[in-house]
Amino acid sequence: MRESVGVDEGSDVRITNVNTVFYCIKENVYYFYNMSDINTYVTIPFACSFFVYWSISGYYFLRDYYGDLSQRIDTNIDWMLYKKTFYHVLYLQFCFSLPIMYMLIPVWKWRNNTILFESIEYIDIIKLGVNGLLGESIFYYMHYWSHFILYSKIHKVHHEWTNTCALAAAYAHPVEFMLVNLPSFLIPPIITGSNWFITNLWFMIATTSVVIDHSGYKNIHYSEFHWKHHKSSNANYGTNTIGDIVLLLYQKITSYTN
Repeated sequence: MRESVGVDEGSDVRITNVNTVFYCIKENVYYFYNMSDINTYVTIPFACSFFVYWSISGYYFLRDYYGDLSQRIDTNIDWMLYKKTFYHVLYLQFCFSLPIMYMLIPVWKWRNNTILFESIEYIDIIKLGVNGLLGESIFYYMHYWSHFILYSKIHKVHHEWTNTCALAAAYAHPVEFMLVNLPSFLIPPIITGSNWFITNLWFMIATTSVVIDHSGYKNIHYSEFHWKHHKSSNANYGTNTIGDIVLLLYQKITSYTN
């Protein structure tokens, strides 16, 4: 009987210790998160997206360099361009993403997005999905028009990659990076006003998606889809669920009225 009580007491102590550790971690994260506007709106979202981008890119780099290239759509990799892309993406992230995130601090505060994790509501989960739909539509139209307005001197930089790799996801002319790439990430949560934790989750999901889409590997639908775009340059500009729904409704209404 004494042994069983001892076990129960020990178990209670361990549970208490674990709860204390999680509480301390939570309090420290909240302290850092709310310590300043720069941490909240710049440092943390940038660090999270940066980690996701380079982790996934690093994984695909190892596969490209050491793995079975038969899994790639095209096995001919331009390693000189790969090296150039490495430095160029870092340049874009630190010299453009960071300053733009800093300049957007007043916008986020004006939008009055809730900050704390406890402030997340069911509607924020819906907003996360809406962010995705808006993001793909914004990218589709901006990307489509960049082929007609910006291609010769600006968008052509991104299309130096005819056989894409994951690292090339953010490889672009600075003008395109600011006018096409970043808006598809930043405008959706400004429109929806999603909770800031949800917004950061959106940034990480969108980053994951665009990096994998550029991986150039078989059996990944959107990777093959976007690889064909880089190969031909005049097809597969992206997905546009909202635009497709609007067009379908318009066609149905038109056919009904006629």
